[in-house]
Amino acid sequence: MLFRLINRTFILPSAGFAAGFISFGQAWQTGSESQGQGPRNESEQRVDILDRLAQTEEFKKLTENFVMMRQSELVPGKHRNNSISQGLLFGRNHIEIDPVIFQDHENRSMTAFYHLGEGLSSENGNIHKGVLALLLDEALCFCGFPTLPNKKGVTGRLNIKYQRDIPADSTLALRAHVVETKGRKCIIKGTLESVPEKSSSWKLGSGSPTVYAEAECILVEPRWYKYVTWLSFF
Repeated sequence: MLFRLINRTFILPSAGFAAGFISFGQAWQTGSESQGQGPRNESEQRVDILDRLAQTEEFKKLTENFVMMRQSELVPGKHRNNSISQGLLFGRNHIEIDPVIFQDHENRSMTAFYHLGEGLSSENGNIHKGVLALLLDEALCFCGFPTLPNKKGVTGRLNIKYQRDIPADSTLALRAHVVETKGRKCIIKGTLESVPEKSSSWKLGSGSPTVYAEAECILVEPRWYKYVTWLSFF
């Protein structure tokens, strides 16, 4: 009876956790090594949106001054389907481009571009606010990671003020910057904005953007993280 209790309470759960932990780590490493962390193929995206973005003045300036990244490059290929924004929410009528990210490490800021399709709208035809919360959480954390001692952390608190509804099939600019850093904690602020258009030129800066949401994120690095930084899958 005692052995059965110990077995159910400690041995089996511990063995299951260890097996899952090891298999996850192996898959993460294998995915990174065998598939690299390259961006998604253009065949998986709305190329017309990418082409229009590339023609805008702000996009050109960002490309000239900063390294352009795609969100998929941050997630090994084998784990993309397990990532919400790269798996469940990515694809036709959802997140229709591999989000384009420019990070300014010197000024602790970043700009990212998204296109949200009709499949992410609620019954009123506007983008679901839960999707916007996810985008803001991910982006603000990514902006703050480099300022933490071991470059990783978790969301301690996320406050969002929704200003206006976002219609489906919209291209958005997400802007974020670190406003305060103290030890294992940093504070990041950001906005979700429209991409201003002017007739058919679709040039950023040709009009005032509409601010759809403002957010503030408190990012915290767990105390224990410094003890596992040698593990390549963390």
